[in-house]
Amino acid sequence: MIALEADRIDGALSHRSWAIDTERAAGPASCHLFLLTGGEATWASAREPTLVMMAPAMLWLPHPVRGTLQVKAGGDGYRASASADFLQSTIADAALSMHLRGMLLRTIFAGPDLVGVQQAALAGWFAALVEEARGQQPAAPAMAALHLATLLLQLWRCAGQHLAPGRHGGGTAQRFRLLIELHYREGLRVDEFALRLGVTRAHLHDACLRATGRTPLALLHDRLLAEARARLEQTDLPVEQVGYGIGFRDPGYFNRFFKRLAGEAPGAYRRRLAASRRSAAASFAAWP
Repeated sequence: MIALEADRIDGALSHRSWAIDTERAAGPASCHLFLLTGGEATWASAREPTLVMMAPAMLWLPHPVRGTLQVKAGGDGYRASASADFLQSTIADAALSMHLRGMLLRTIFAGPDLVGVQQAALAGWFAALVEEARGQQPAAPAMAALHLATLLLQLWRCAGQHLAPGRHGGGTAQRFRLLIELHYREGLRVDEFALRLGVTRAHLHDACLRATGRTPLALLHDRLLAEARARLEQTDLPVEQVGYGIGFRDPGYFNRFFKRLAGEAPGAYRRRLAASRRSAAASFAAWP
């Protein structure tokens, strides 16, 4: 996924659905923002009751999240997806961070009673975000970040500032997984993640086990392995540079780490994939 994607949801004669599964995605983490300006939509997730939305409404979906958003026939609005890195840079300003950091780690919904008076302004800012996300104007990423920050602050005004701590599934484990996406390349230890979250290592360990069945270290290693595999598959970088790019300063340690989790050395993994692709290409060429 690129840093930011945004587009208009135009009215249609049939329902439209978007399946969102950032829990299993091997690529960069992404968060999602929807503005419903007309009609009806639903958000269905196994972890939360189905949410029925009547326009005007806003919905924020953090990482990780899994579910389906369906806009009913005739409904319209806007949607945007931002990588965790882009989001982090957008709210890096201390004033923005103070208001938004905690809110953006949880699912947020603002219905007609909260959004109604702001609908026209929100639609205007979202339209501007869509235009800047196309990247055709000078300084487009910076302008897009400003529009996204404005929308998020408006969401905070509408709903976020009224949320009690712990509502809508913020959760230690969810916050930990977002921090992993933001910092997994930095070689941080679990203790350092716990410190940034303001919890003890034991609390983080228990929270992750309850929410995912995995320890914090296992979740961190899962993300590192997924990134290593993606880079081995999609780039021609030497194995040492692949490891260095995700925080391994010792090539030998990276090789041992990868082999322990993947069952084979990174070089062998890359050669096996290459051989599999050649075999598939040869089979296709021989097809009558």
